[in-house]
Amino acid sequence: MSKEQTDSKRAEKWTFALTVVSLIAGGTVVAGLVDRWSSSPSDDISVAASSSVTITSTPDEISAEDVPEFSYVTPSAVYPTTIPGCESVAAPEEDSFFSYILDGSDTYDDPRFPWFSSAKAAAMSEAVKQALPKDVELKFASPGNSLQFGPISAPSNTDGLPEGFSLEELASTTASGTLIRDGKIGALSLMLHSSSDPIPSCVAGSLVERRVLADQSVVDLQDTWSETNGVRTLNRSAMLYGVDGTRIQAYVNDTNNDGGPDAESSGVVPLTLDELVTLVEMPQLRITAPVPPGTAPLQIDCGGWTDESSGRELDRGIVDALGEALRSGWRAAPSEAPDLGSQLGDLVLAE
Repeated sequence: MSKEQTDSKRAEKWTFALTVVSLIAGGTVVAGLVDRWSSSPSDDISVAASSSVTITSTPDEISAEDVPEFSYVTPSAVYPTTIPGCESVAAPEEDSFFSYILDGSDTYDDPRFPWFSSAKAAAMSEAVKQALPKDVELKFASPGNSLQFGPISAPSNTDGLPEGFSLEELASTTASGTLIRDGKIGALSLMLHSSSDPIPSCVAGSLVERRVLADQSVVDLQDTWSETNGVRTLNRSAMLYGVDGTRIQAYVNDTNNDGGPDAESSGVVPLTLDELVTLVEMPQLRITAPVPPGTAPLQIDCGGWTDESSGRELDRGIVDALGEALRSGWRAAPSEAPDLGSQLGDLVLAE
């Protein structure tokens, strides 16, 4: 067996141990995420990285022995190799992880990022929904889980930023939703930010193709898989490096969008690489694109809570019927009743 065949079959495996560092007021545990390389003696590649995460817990301290191990497996990169659209391919880089804590409030109208606003988010959200293939259904969900771009998430200042990262790179807006195609589900997410950094080199294992668009913007494509605790997830992505500084990543996999531990994989990714390119290359998503006049406002998210999931699942038909009943009832109210506005009855699912 050749070395290339061996490399292509070998997988990079990380076993993560969550080590509790300290317990602070309010039940917040600050923990370290330690990346330990686990491989056979014949493997000639090793990766080590570290990061930190913040999790919430009960005030009772948890011992390290009680924290379950977490395994994450991805394919090994083959190198040297060639990649379509790349003049040269660099060797795989050592993986690294970082985290930061936001100490401010997310907002749609941050003066530090004049390219973004609530109207811009509404225009982009509608453009993405309209650009989905006709045979792809966006699962009915709360506005925040229906491909609606959220507020800018960014640190309040530049103190303590990870080395090599700028504020503009960490200031992003995201949209996500669950797609259904031919009865198979998959989760789609998009992240958008601005950057003045140059387009990165092609790196083995990080993309399967690079495309150059008519305006010289570049799109990197990836089609791969990962395994978390032995459960495999298929995923595809498209990353656009716009000539105007726009950076858009569209990521789709074969699981639903609820993020729960019981999420199942359908075995089919609902969008092709070409369809992902169609999404990220839309002019409406560029940071320099104006907001069309008459753009409808964003739907407002609302919170809800229940101690358990029970009862009938609410679909779009049921929610619309409930909203119409509410409007009809209010129209029958006495004329001296207060005006509650035109959006009365426009019900949405809670997060």
